[in-house]
Amino acid sequence: MFRYQILIEYVGTNFRGWQIQKKGKTVQGLLQNKISKLLKENITIYGAGRLDVGVHAKEQSAHFDCKNKIIKIDRFLKSINHFLNKDGIAILKIKKRSKNFHARFSAKMRVYNYVIINRISGPVLDENRG
Repeated sequence: MFRYQILIEYVGTNFRGWQIQKKGKTVQGLLQNKISKLLKENITIYGAGRLDVGVHAKEQSAHFDCKNKIIKIDRFLKSINHFLNKDGIAILKIKKRSKNFHARFSAKMRVYNYVIINRISGPVLDENRG
C-alpha cells in the first residue's frame, strides 16, 4: 500500500461540510468518489479536520492509501482537478508519505480565518432622531 497526502482548496458554499453525510454533497464524499474512479479502486480520504456547511478551505491536508504507486504525479493532478474543478475543489499538491503519516494526527498546526460579513438591509436608524 502507498500513502499520499493531498493539500486541497475548495469553496464550501454548495457542500454539506467536509464529512460524508447520509444526505447531501460533501467534500470528502466527492473526493473519494473521483479519486476512486481515477485510480480504479475504493479510496477512503482522511482529513486533518472537519469543516461545517459552507466553510471554504485553503491547503486543507488529507491523505489516502492506494494499492498502486502513482507514477506520474503531475498527470494525476491534472486529471483529478479536471473532474473536481467544476465543483469548486482543487488538489494543490500531492506527496507520497510513510505509513506513519496521518493528516489529522501528524498536523503541527491549524490556521483558521474567520470573516464576518454584516449586511444591513433597509435604512439605518439614527437613535438621536427619534
